[in-house]
Amino acid sequence: MKAITSAASGERGVAAWLSRLRLPLDVRYLALLSVIATYALIVLGGTVRATDSGLACPDWPLCQGQLIPPLEGSVLIEYSHRLAAASVGLIILGMAIAAWLWYRENRFVVAGSTIAVVLVTVQALVGGVTVNMELPDTIVALHLAIALVLLAVLVATTIVAFQYRRLPPSDTPDPDRVLSPGAAPGLAAVTALATFGLILLGSYVANSGAALVYPDWPLFDGRLVSAGGRLADLHYAHRLMAVVVGLLVLAVAVQTWRQGRRPALIAAMGCALVLYVAEVLVGASNIWFELATSVRIVHLALASALWAALVFTATWGYAERIGVSGRIG
Repeated sequence: MKAITSAASGERGVAAWLSRLRLPLDVRYLALLSVIATYALIVLGGTVRATDSGLACPDWPLCQGQLIPPLEGSVLIEYSHRLAAASVGLIILGMAIAAWLWYRENRFVVAGSTIAVVLVTVQALVGGVTVNMELPDTIVALHLAIALVLLAVLVATTIVAFQYRRLPPSDTPDPDRVLSPGAAPGLAAVTALATFGLILLGSYVANSGAALVYPDWPLFDGRLVSAGGRLADLHYAHRLMAVVVGLLVLAVAVQTWRQGRRPALIAAMGCALVLYVAEVLVGASNIWFELATSVRIVHLALASALWAALVFTATWGYAERIGVSGRIG
């Protein structure tokens, strides 16, 4: 009898302990924190690249054969990036644990958190390969691509985690508590994918030496078309794709406004328009100031923020269409 009582007390103790952890490990706030931290990590990674600090630590996972190297100059920048990556990994792992403990009935949140853990692990491994292979252009672009996909997964997971509402099994969803259906988020998704391609193409242009093929902007050596050649055509394709993305962003913004969508969506697309215009001007500044370090960093920061805003818009639109509630998953 004592053994049974002791076991029951132990179970209650574990439940109480988990209950106390639930507030600081709320999956919603961990997801939001992971979005902010991952965005900061992408910008810091761009800083590493713009300052040519990628090989300041020529080995991985150690740095110059040490766990903690002399923190100065380029080593400080690269080592800070590695520490930030480790911190992001821990935050995402905590989010996944919280999702499995308290959000198992929401398969979207659990799946998003689990995928994020896989992506951040792959990202770390690709980062190590990038260093060990001395920063080849294709691997650098792959490293950025995984980071952007990770950011998108985290943004989507955060939206669903905040919109999610638990309902008792016997309850029927209250129409007033379920998000109203909206138009298909297809255009926003296409725009986000086009922006993703534009960012990766821009990374390849910068890393392949094509960024300053043309010294003027918006023309190309005073002309409207490329003069031809691999690097010239890469640069030309990047600018043309930027125009296409701009038209798509404008179309999504107009569609969002006309449909009288929620204030969060209108704000997101307003931010996307501002970010796009700023991105174009900063892109031109890359040419005017001959790839100044600060301009290159801001260019990637704006592009990543634009990507996040478009993913937010597409995910929210999808959530509205299916009606995110306690019944999701």
